[in-house]
Amino acid sequence: MVALALGSAVGLSSGPAAAQAQSELDRARSLFRQGLSLEAAGNWAAALAKFDEVGRVKLTPQVRFHVARCNEQLGRLNEALGEYRMAEYEAGEQNLTDLPAITQARQSLETRIPKLVIQRGAGAETAQIELDGVALGEKEIGQPVSVDPGPHRIVAKLSLDREFEQSTVVKESETAQVVLVAPASLGAAPEEPPTTSPYAAATPGKNGSPAEARRKPTVLPWVIGGVGAAGLVGSGVFYLMRQSEKNALDEVCRADNVCPASAKDKQDKGQLYTTLSMVSLGVGVVGVGVATYLFISGSQQRREQALVPLDVAALPGGGAFTVRGRF
Repeated sequence: MVALALGSAVGLSSGPAAAQAQSELDRARSLFRQGLSLEAAGNWAAALAKFDEVGRVKLTPQVRFHVARCNEQLGRLNEALGEYRMAEYEAGEQNLTDLPAITQARQSLETRIPKLVIQRGAGAETAQIELDGVALGEKEIGQPVSVDPGPHRIVAKLSLDREFEQSTVVKESETAQVVLVAPASLGAAPEEPPTTSPYAAATPGKNGSPAEARRKPTVLPWVIGGVGAAGLVGSGVFYLMRQSEKNALDEVCRADNVCPASAKDKQDKGQLYTTLSMVSLGVGVVGVGVATYLFISGSQQRREQALVPLDVAALPGGGAFTVRGRF
């Protein structure tokens, strides 16, 4: 450890120091020495804070090693393992003499990291699972997941308002297994409400004869009416755009409607806006008409006729449109 600490100090002083202010590097060396002193005293949290500050100035493999060592002593084994691996890779790339010590620390830690296997049980077959507040992917369910030693909280979400949780404690080097079983108090998931027609069917009267059908409106007329209203608004917008292009053409074209080649783009846009305006108008008229009909008609037969598909199409040249359908 003493040799690696000395190597760390050397690592801080190497490299392109000209790219950084000398005062910054001097401060980093001072922080590094403070971190080593805190390590020796066993104050791992304070030492980690010092090494993190050093890393913001110059993050060398040696600094990573000490960050990893502090995390390891604080019980953050997975975070420590990641830092060991990064330090080992960078030390190998730079051919540092510290590489064997880093490799030994990494290998020793790997055998201590516990695993947790989470499986779905009865009532939780389709649950979304969170481990310590982090959602697990489907590939992680039923497979060993590396965790830190200590308590862990598992939440199984069955629906938006139905969930349950389970806690477990995992020790170093062990592989624990948790099977999530939904408690009986949650009960079965509520069934989806049946799809209803726009109006309720006729119900028997007091004497057994069918009573007048009660109308039960749904969102369908509103949706169709909204589409129709949007079509009318769109038609107006496209008409204004058409007029804008027409006014621009009038300024550059002669009285005999002969226009320069540069005006072709405006002519094409004018024709396009004319077509879109007419089509939008057709959609708007049909949508508003069908919505109005659905509001005032409660007959099953007429409703089926109203829902016959409608075709809206612009005629060649964009000067008119056709509408086909029954309502």
